[in-house]
Amino acid sequence: MLEISVTTESGPDRSRPSEGELAGLLRRIGADDDHFVVVERLPEEGQVFVQTWREGDGPFAVEHRDGGPERHFRAQSDDAERVVEVFLDWARGGQDWRTALDWQRADLYATPGLTPETRAAAEGQARKDIHGGFRDFHQVVQGVRDSVGPEDDPVSLDEARRIVGGLWEERLAEQADWPEVTDADRVAQAFDALNSQGLTARMHFSCCSTCARGEIAAERAAADRGFVFFHFQDTEAAAEGHGLSVRYGAYPDTGEDSAEGRAGIGRAVVAAFTGAGLPAQWDGDPDRVIEVAPLDWRKRLPRTGG
Repeated sequence: MLEISVTTESGPDRSRPSEGELAGLLRRIGADDDHFVVVERLPEEGQVFVQTWREGDGPFAVEHRDGGPERHFRAQSDDAERVVEVFLDWARGGQDWRTALDWQRADLYATPGLTPETRAAAEGQARKDIHGGFRDFHQVVQGVRDSVGPEDDPVSLDEARRIVGGLWEERLAEQADWPEVTDADRVAQAFDALNSQGLTARMHFSCCSTCARGEIAAERAAADRGFVFFHFQDTEAAAEGHGLSVRYGAYPDTGEDSAEGRAGIGRAVVAAFTGAGLPAQWDGDPDRVIEVAPLDWRKRLPRTGG
């Protein structure tokens, strides 16, 4: 087994795979929803990784990083087996991978082909997703690309990665000065507590309240009597400083889907948030959301690098 963790677009993440498993993951990438492989060492080392991206049967864009952005290098290869050997040697702790490809220091952030207006719009979308804190680097990149309408100038995959890369580094630098426990951590603590109380508790769940209510039963454990969640738009509002709207309810087959039953779930939600050291504003009406405010939303980024 290799002392590494592996992240792919199609998932799931893998810990300590065999050499054959890693090689198989690398050889297969290129299809829709399966473009990249990111490998990090175990135990984790911040900003130390090797990764590759491939579109279809095109060349492999390979990167490695060993610390800050000045230690980020790129290369390209059409040879899948050479890429496999680079990853395996890196994972074993070897040194041959350092000369196996034509590594060049990466100019990580410039996008000379984009207009200032397009760049600004792309940065706005990227900041929104980064500050929410739930999306990894590659999901933020895809969000930038998805935000471009048919009437807008296109943003290539490489340009999106460069835009997100600079903002990702900026956020990592900000995190260094954050307190050990943030309000976002306290929200996670409250949801952990609710999940252990017979409630299906999900953070950053689905695009809106209607969709979340339609989908959350699929997440239900057998003994769950009700649910609590906040959706993507709620995350965005919290990251913008507007507090967090928390939504809840009861499953119809539990006998608690009455005003009294739903109010009981609301009280449990309020208790979990106040128990985690957060203010929860609610008037007791089971048809009203619970507002967690004021809230300083600072959620640390997922560890997967750029």
